[in-house]
Amino acid sequence: MFMKNQPIKRSEDMKLFSRDHHFGLLFSWKIKQGIANNVATIRMKNYLNFFWDQHLKDHFLDEEVLLFNRFDVEEPCVQAKNDHRQIVNLIDQVNLASQGDYAVYEKLITFLNDHIRFEERVVFPHLEKTLSESTLSSIGHFLESRHDEFKDDYHDEFWK
Repeated sequence: MFMKNQPIKRSEDMKLFSRDHHFGLLFSWKIKQGIANNVATIRMKNYLNFFWDQHLKDHFLDEEVLLFNRFDVEEPCVQAKNDHRQIVNLIDQVNLASQGDYAVYEKLITFLNDHIRFEERVVFPHLEKTLSESTLSSIGHFLESRHDEFKDDYHDEFWK
C-alpha cells in the first residue's frame, strides 16, 4: 500500500541539515500555537529573534556556503537562496509590525514551512544526485566537526 507522506531517505552527510529543518518546523508550530492562544505578539517576536540569533541565521549561512553557492545559476539552489532573503525580509516585517498583528507571523511561518519542504523534497535530493560522494562526505564531516544541535531553552514557553 502506498503512503502519501513517506519519510524522505536522506544522505547521512545531509542529515544535520534535515535535523535543523525539524527545529524550523517546530518553531513554526510554536508560533502557530501562540497565535491560536492570542499570545501577545511581543512574546512571539522575542522568541523569533532568539531563534534567528541562536539557530536560523547560522543554518542559512551553512546551507548557502556549503551547498547553494556551488551552483550560482542553477535552480533549485537559486530559489532556495532567494527564499532565504525572503524569510529575512519577513523577519524584518515581524520586527516592524504593530503589536497584535498576527498576519505577519502567519505569513512568515507559512513561507518558512513551504521553504523547508521545498528544500527537503526538491533541493536536497537534487544536491544528493549532483554532488560527488567525496563532496557530500566532506560537507558531512565539516558539519559534524562544527555543528552544535540547537537547544531550544527559551525561557518563555508561550506556546504551552
